[in-house]
Amino acid sequence: MTATGIYTLQAFTDDVRAIVARGLGDQKTQEALLEPLERVIQRQDVLADLEPSGNHSPDKGFNIYRDDNLTISAVIWQPNVGTPPHNHNGWAMEGVISGLERNRNFDRVDDGSLPWVAKLDEVAPSVVGTGQTTCLALPPNDIHQVEVPGGKTLAIHIYGLDLAAQWRYQYDLESGEVKPFRSGMRLPSTK
Repeated sequence: MTATGIYTLQAFTDDVRAIVARGLGDQKTQEALLEPLERVIQRQDVLADLEPSGNHSPDKGFNIYRDDNLTISAVIWQPNVGTPPHNHNGWAMEGVISGLERNRNFDRVDDGSLPWVAKLDEVAPSVVGTGQTTCLALPPNDIHQVEVPGGKTLAIHIYGLDLAAQWRYQYDLESGEVKPFRSGMRLPSTK
């Protein structure tokens, strides 16, 4: 924290790194991260803390911090977009600075015996508005679909792994088809 009492993005990143380094396990790590995440998203201007030389676009998401065990991302959703159902292969949290994220959550209910096919049942959604946080379900129940039903949404997401290094899965709700992808491969937007 700075002398002015403002909780900066750098202080938040340092706190998150220190908590993750403690190796508390997934659920306890998420519990410990809730307070810093809730605190940092209260600042509507928090991303202004970034170096201007980073050339961050106000219309695209970007990583704030990334290593083998942690990814902190600024996620910028344009109005009325989202993702197909997908997973993360690790714990994930989100805090909304402004706007609204709706996560349709799914449990996998098949036995996994058919390669590249999955049957999903929808469970209770999580709706996260301005100033709110949520923890997504832990694997293997981390399958979800993001919807942004209103205006532009700005959020900070935290993942307990190097998200870009992960092969993850995208799920087709109608056909049951499962496709692998990596973060560098853009998921098609849904409208």
